[in-house]
Amino acid sequence: MTTRALVIGGSMAGLLSAHVLSDHFDEVTIIERDHYPEMPEVRSGVPQARHVHALLARGEEIMEQLFPGLGLDFERAGMIKYEWGTDSAYLTAGGWLKRFNTGIHTHMGSRALVDFVIRQRLIQDCQVKFLEGQQVDGLIAAADNGRVIGVQMTERGGARTQTSLTADLIVDASGRGSKAADWLTSLGYSAPEESTVNSYVGYATRWYEKPEDPAIDWRIMFILARPPHITRGAAIFEVEGGQWIATLGGVSKDYPPLDEAGWLEYSKGLPTDAFYEAVKNAKPISDISGYQRTQNHWRHYEKLDRFPDGFLIVGDAVCAFNPIYGQGMTIAALDALLLDQTCKSKRIGTPGLSLKFQRDLGASLQTVWLMATGEDLRYPATEGYTPDLMTRLLQKYVDQVGRILPNDEAVALAFIDVSNLRKPPTSLFTPAIMGKVLRQALTPRPPALGGRESAPMPRLIHE
Repeated sequence: MTTRALVIGGSMAGLLSAHVLSDHFDEVTIIERDHYPEMPEVRSGVPQARHVHALLARGEEIMEQLFPGLGLDFERAGMIKYEWGTDSAYLTAGGWLKRFNTGIHTHMGSRALVDFVIRQRLIQDCQVKFLEGQQVDGLIAAADNGRVIGVQMTERGGARTQTSLTADLIVDASGRGSKAADWLTSLGYSAPEESTVNSYVGYATRWYEKPEDPAIDWRIMFILARPPHITRGAAIFEVEGGQWIATLGGVSKDYPPLDEAGWLEYSKGLPTDAFYEAVKNAKPISDISGYQRTQNHWRHYEKLDRFPDGFLIVGDAVCAFNPIYGQGMTIAALDALLLDQTCKSKRIGTPGLSLKFQRDLGASLQTVWLMATGEDLRYPATEGYTPDLMTRLLQKYVDQVGRILPNDEAVALAFIDVSNLRKPPTSLFTPAIMGKVLRQALTPRPPALGGRESAPMPRLIHE
């Protein structure tokens, strides 16, 4: 008997989910609202595609595991292989990090190109079908509503005739705008609890031609905001085609303007002039695009007592993080890995397996949620909940780690590993690092660290 799986949504979480499902089902179909472009281009279903996207090292490691040779495909497509250390100019609250070889690599490119390369591999490597221009309107359940057996959908822009598809498994990967909670309540299930932490981040991005300047020996510039008072940060990524993606961001509704003069003037409020000096004479090749839908939002399906079999929810449809931390694509990869492990461990039709998956997924999200919201909760204007004593103590500990980073390569490497989700935050609590933190805590904090950075950007020393 032919087995079938449906994936609702064809962005990163949907593409990776479909790939792992193709190892366990005879037919896999992705139902996507958009029509995919024939070339790497921004589409409406990925509204952030114009902005900086970081593919963290852990995310790329999983993607390479799923698609062997993917890194070479990225490079053939023009993406830049990047070393987290020598290729970055990274300004933290403690100052500029030293530029040393961390041995941690990933590829950087536009979000449109990353999606395009993954989609092409999916087409080549497995029998996944794409059903484009279709809007899923609801779920079809068995007679007792205990199992989801299909979806109802209509063609976007068409005659609005409703059609249906049945399958052995349906996976919702439709992102922040997921209607899964409404679909479940229509079947008699409870709506999930929801958690939201909103630091009111907004950012604005412009693309440039990369200047031919030998003094620019970095490929990525990060400038972190400094809570609670310095609310502005920025990033410049070198991507395919000799282009820069330059993004300015502000917390607590300190949103960057979208006109050229205002955008540049806003950059002068960063804790360093490095961003302004880099872009002021660069040639712009796009308009300035803004984005403000950045709250952390978790739908707690893992807390439900009842959940229908044959239906799973992944990616941003479950938990969407503040995009400024660049965790989205890596979380999609981690979700796909869990989905693969779940399919391997038991028959997918086993009663209760869907609820177990959502609970396993919820457990896997805890650490990343605490990382993202713990940082956002440093700002007084953040809405969500008041940090408890443990959160405040952890924030103070991380502050002391931040003071060590610029002068200690071992601690900086541990920080980069955690930032790339390669290691858990507990790796910052080894006896060696805790001893350094204690000594640092007893050292008076230089006043300059609370305002603008006075130290020059570190140069890359070629030995």
